[in-house]
Amino acid sequence: MLYSLSPLQKGYVIAAVHFCGEVIVETQGIEMRNYRLWFVRILAALSGVAFLVLTPVAPATPPDRLMHPGAEPASTGYALRFYGNGTGDIDRVKVRIDPPTPADVGGDFTIEFWMKTTASGGTCTPGASGDGWITGRTIIDRDVYGGGDHGDYGIALASGRICFGVAQGSSGRTIYGSTNVANGQWRHIAVTRDASNGQMQIFVDGQLDASGAGPTGDISYRNGRSTAYPNSDPFLVFGAEKHDAGPDYPSYSGLLDDIRISNVVRYTGAFARPAAPHAVDGSTVALYRFDEGSGTIIIDAAGGSPGERRFGGSPAGPVYVTDTPFVLSPNLKPRAYLPLVVR
Repeated sequence: MLYSLSPLQKGYVIAAVHFCGEVIVETQGIEMRNYRLWFVRILAALSGVAFLVLTPVAPATPPDRLMHPGAEPASTGYALRFYGNGTGDIDRVKVRIDPPTPADVGGDFTIEFWMKTTASGGTCTPGASGDGWITGRTIIDRDVYGGGDHGDYGIALASGRICFGVAQGSSGRTIYGSTNVANGQWRHIAVTRDASNGQMQIFVDGQLDASGAGPTGDISYRNGRSTAYPNSDPFLVFGAEKHDAGPDYPSYSGLLDDIRISNVVRYTGAFARPAAPHAVDGSTVALYRFDEGSGTIIIDAAGGSPGERRFGGSPAGPVYVTDTPFVLSPNLKPRAYLPLVVR
């Protein structure tokens, strides 16, 4: 809780300092009246301090609320737990990207999120194919069934490591990290893609884990594209393989939180692992905090690309859990001290 000084309280503090200064002078004498005055003035000063510490003020407006007045403030309440059901269009979060929404990035981008899992299995095939990730446990799926148009991409977990692929027509690239992130701890993952040179990177807890050069240019979902798969193609999907293509294409099992999508390459080298939820800034096109706690609507804190929680399966998921990467610091208790002068 924060505290401020009213004009009256400021007067008390000034008076307290003044009183203490006079006490030093007055107690040099031996007249009893000076000691009586000393006690009266100290009591008055203490009354002012007591009044001061009991006046709370409202906390400051969070930075993301100041920059985006309609945005949800940063929170640490919930994460989503997925169970990897991978069938029936359930156990996932779906974000529609056609008609176009800001979450449909296709040029420069950074996608970052928190994950916690012990899931094993899945495979990754790094190299000159943008689809080498699809046999891993899919975490984020912006695939297009078949050859695609502008292009597609995806992020998966394979044998405990992050696999990231980008494809555009017949060209593509898949890169594969070396760090085991399936250790039952919260890990921060970031992938970046530079549209001008095709450079792709994977970061784990702020450390570069893999890199490679993929296709250049636009890989966004083509606006108004006709498809035989209207329930999967025009969506960005979290926590599942979007087409329910079968057991050879498994879905993610574990926790996800605070997914931020940006239209810039945020990281070109090592960076400090975030100690707080991602902020909404001018480069944020979508941010999913998963703090709703109930219901089917998934709020985009950036405002333009809401999602839907598709609940179901056995066990049924995704479910809200209070296990998150962030711990709220306890409110500091304000204290005031008066100097004790002994002569």
